[in-house]
Amino acid sequence: MEGLNSGSLLSVTAVVLLLALATLTVYLTGGTQNAAPHLYYVPIISAAFLIGPGGSIITAIVAGLLCGPWMPLDVESGTAQDLPNWMIRGGGFLLVGIVAALFRRDIDERIRKFRDFALHNPITGLPNRAALEDRLAPRIDKPPDGGQMLALVKVRITRFEEVVSTLGYEQGEKLMRLLSDRLKEAQTKDEPVYNINHGRFAVIAEIGVPEEAVKIARRMLDSVHRPILLDGIPVTVGAHAGIALHPAHGGTAPELLRAVAQATEMAVERNIDCVIFDTEAGEQYRQRLLLLSDIRAAPRTSQMMLHYQPQTRLSDGQCIGAEALLRWCHPTRGMIPPNQFIPLAEATGLISPLTLWVARAAIRQLKLWQDVGIDLPIAINLSARDLDSKTILREIEGLLHSHKVAPGKLTLEVTESAIMQSYHSAVPLLEHMAEIGCAIAIDDFGTGYSSLASLRRLPASILKLDGSFCIDLSADVRQRQIVRSAIGMAHELGLKVLAEGIETEDSLAEMRSLGCDEGQGYLISRPVPEADFRKWLEANGKPPA
Repeated sequence: MEGLNSGSLLSVTAVVLLLALATLTVYLTGGTQNAAPHLYYVPIISAAFLIGPGGSIITAIVAGLLCGPWMPLDVESGTAQDLPNWMIRGGGFLLVGIVAALFRRDIDERIRKFRDFALHNPITGLPNRAALEDRLAPRIDKPPDGGQMLALVKVRITRFEEVVSTLGYEQGEKLMRLLSDRLKEAQTKDEPVYNINHGRFAVIAEIGVPEEAVKIARRMLDSVHRPILLDGIPVTVGAHAGIALHPAHGGTAPELLRAVAQATEMAVERNIDCVIFDTEAGEQYRQRLLLLSDIRAAPRTSQMMLHYQPQTRLSDGQCIGAEALLRWCHPTRGMIPPNQFIPLAEATGLISPLTLWVARAAIRQLKLWQDVGIDLPIAINLSARDLDSKTILREIEGLLHSHKVAPGKLTLEVTESAIMQSYHSAVPLLEHMAEIGCAIAIDDFGTGYSSLASLRRLPASILKLDGSFCIDLSADVRQRQIVRSAIGMAHELGLKVLAEGIETEDSLAEMRSLGCDEGQGYLISRPVPEADFRKWLEANGKPPA
């Protein structure tokens, strides 16, 4: 009866109708002496799938009774059915019912195992994202009572790849299993931990105030931060948490999952332990993602352009070159400031295609200037990612060769932090570019963590002082001493010094008096389109000293 009770009324009705139809057909075709009783197999097998394993056995017993003493052997002659014949037919029906029940149980078990596999992470055994969505949706539909709210807490593990690259995937999987056990132990309530993606875990909690969710997050983070012994080596990983609350941050499961994902990524980007989703910050995050998708297409759709900022010799004001700076004219947003899209491109690995586009445009411009007699070099910027591979610099070398532009007309600017970040790969690449004739400039000097002593090992010929050194230079005695020392040591190393960010006459005069060789900044000229740069050259090729 358990199988029968578990079936829906519609399923039971369908089986009853099939039984009635089989009984009527057997009777109308002359009784049980012909093959008509086999029609009972249909409701018996159907019951196994419509009602359940128990349903097929019950249906088989009922079929045996319907095709039993009350059903004549031959309707026309009125011959009654004897007991052996009835037992044989009833036993056959029961056998079919048992086989159908076993088959249904086997299918149910296979479905259960498949569902278990589909709803659990194969490495940690924890319920996965699909299971979280299945659990989250009904809990949102029936929110907790008594002023309670629903919180979704997500933890993202960082530095996991370092473990894999050092100890291998087997130890990496062991680490995930151990972290899963710790996160389960960190739960004070009977709430499952979900392994929603690689290195990402989540819990659903009913809370009274947001601070309770923060406590849950910190408890989970503390359990992750403790060292774990792998292959005899104590290993620590990083972790950051994001929190989203229902209904404040989302009215549906997808909205809440999106909010907690954004909060977690914000925590990672800001390098802080825990972030509660903020609607305004979430909108900014969404705009960044939209911008990211547009960056991919921008170089191919003529949205990018170069502006040129003059660089002058401070002793006589003569223009000695220009820095090519990337500008983005978005079709709907207008001009997008570089500080909005350049860091985004660097963080997502899209900076290298932009660097290559800048190199092509700058070298093409050098060729055009060469043809009209403008004998000035152009400087372009390289990022840390560009120094991780030989591809970009090989492309630049090929572009110089194909456009018949002397390598000495191209200056490659690299920040000191970018060089230190990729020191072992960067130095050989820069040495090669210096050997073929390109000038190497150390950009934004003074903002990173290298020193002038480390510069002696670099193939640089120009040192660009960061614009912050120009601020209050005349009033700050210590600042003047630092700049004087940096310029003097750079000259001792054979480097020319170029000051960035010259925006006032005082800054220009101070840099000149301290022995700085070259400069650029808004006082001299803002970055301008190429046509305006030519006009500036005609009017200010040698600005007043």
